Amino acid sequence: MSVEVLPKYVQIELLGVYTFSELMQQVDRFRAEADNAGRNQILIDARTVEGKMTESEKFFVGTRIAEVFGARLKTAVIVPSGNVTKMGEMAAVNRGARLFVTESETEATEWLEKTSSSVQV
Repeated sequence: MSVEVLPKYVQIELLGVYTFSELMQQVDRFRAEADNAGRNQILIDARTVEGKMTESEKFFVGTRIAEVFGARLKTAVIVPSGNVTKMGEMAAVNRGARLFVTESETEATEWLEKTSSSVQV
């Protein structure tokens, strides 16, 4: 994982081979990186990660993101082409998180830059 603190958000690039247990643990680290940088937005780039998530794994990761991030952290995730199903996004958003999953870096950064109508805690 590589981390870069940018003026408006923390950019995290995920590297290596995907494992469900490691990703579930990394959610806490994502929040810590944002907290340490004083940012409330995260861009996670998972395009180079090897392996695929099942739909149930997407659901559980989305739920974990909602638990750890709450509504405070606005997070966009870029995934490899053909992997967007919105399961994780829906699980997170339905539990109060601000999460957007896309294949497009442009869409991800534009979404982060949009003013959110939801209350920021």
